[in-house]
Amino acid sequence: MSVKWKKGFNPQITLNKLQEIRTLDGDKVSFSGLAYDEYTSVLKSMIDISDSNSLEVCNGLVIKGFHEAAKKPELKADAVLYSIKKVVRNHNSKREKEFLIVTTINVTILCELPNVTINNCNIRFYKNLPKKFNTARNKAIDTVSRWLIKKDESFSYFIVAKAKARTEYEAANKIIDTIDLLRGIWNIHINDSMCISSGGGQKKPVNKITLGALQSLHKPDGEKACDTYWYEPNYYKENTKIDFSKPQSKTLEFTNNVRKKIKKSKYKNDIEIAIVRYARALDYQDYSVSFLKLWGILEYLTSTLHHSYDKTIKRAAFHFVDHDYQIQVLEHLRQYRNKSVHTGSDDNNVETRLYQLKNIVEQLIRFHIGNSFKFASLVDAGDFMDLTPDAKVLKEKVKLYQYGIKYYGG
Repeated sequence: MSVKWKKGFNPQITLNKLQEIRTLDGDKVSFSGLAYDEYTSVLKSMIDISDSNSLEVCNGLVIKGFHEAAKKPELKADAVLYSIKKVVRNHNSKREKEFLIVTTINVTILCELPNVTINNCNIRFYKNLPKKFNTARNKAIDTVSRWLIKKDESFSYFIVAKAKARTEYEAANKIIDTIDLLRGIWNIHINDSMCISSGGGQKKPVNKITLGALQSLHKPDGEKACDTYWYEPNYYKENTKIDFSKPQSKTLEFTNNVRKKIKKSKYKNDIEIAIVRYARALDYQDYSVSFLKLWGILEYLTSTLHHSYDKTIKRAAFHFVDHDYQIQVLEHLRQYRNKSVHTGSDDNNVETRLYQLKNIVEQLIRFHIGNSFKFASLVDAGDFMDLTPDAKVLKEKVKLYQYGIKYYGG
């Protein structure tokens, strides 16, 4: 485990800004004004933690370490880094405990769902919530009943997912990530390839399978693990209940095949991150937000986060037989993306654009899942996408490389 300042930043400049709004009162430290959130968001981006913890957990450790360092008279970069290292080290030395998340999912209880274990997280499905969770679950619902939900959905499966973690927040992030990974695989299989809404009413999320409104964290005995709860800001209670028991449904078989292939991948974690991001991107009823989040996944899957849009387009189009047409589609999507970001404008065709981009992102996800060429990383797979899609040209290149090998005595 290493903790260091990232290259390209001067942390002392941001720390000086934070010192200007800091108040010290003995061992107590506080910060005034709205600038605190801005400055600390920059601070979190400056720290590189080579750790298996999630980004959310790492960010929390950065802030905790910073607050410890802020109790000293001056905020110095070396002292802040030392304090963050100490907090990360202490966190990683803690003994893991078992936690459980309770939530619901819009899969009808008329079908049967098998329990699964993914990344050391056990996910169990219940048609009725086990009684030991009822008291704490009902208290959590009472807390949010005025603005979120008054009761759990009827005829939907309960999820009780279990994992070990060092803290409550680490457990919640780990479990929710795993649930969204499973949900993302399901949605890749059953989401519509195109669906245009009629009328001007409220739009449904693109995702067919969505989580319930509230996720509560519990101890193994069913009692609440903390006073914090997690909720779905994009909760859409009108989503249709999904039935996996229909003859045409092959989703569970598809899921098993995908999981087997991902396990064999040398960059398994990167693929799973993309699927989780896909699941969350398509939960929004605001299609412009979903579009921008999908574009970010496109850049991630083509390994072009720090490259030009031309390279992103070229690499994405590589995966389609109608390569030249897909370049036109992607250029059309890029122009909309830039217009949306820079002017904040929208138009009535965002739904069509969203589905076009969704289908391209899904094609890329499937490519990485399959990875029949055994690439070692997203970067290696991205380099492969730089090849020309013309088989004749590729054969000529092979000849040239063979000549080169002979020329140099290989």
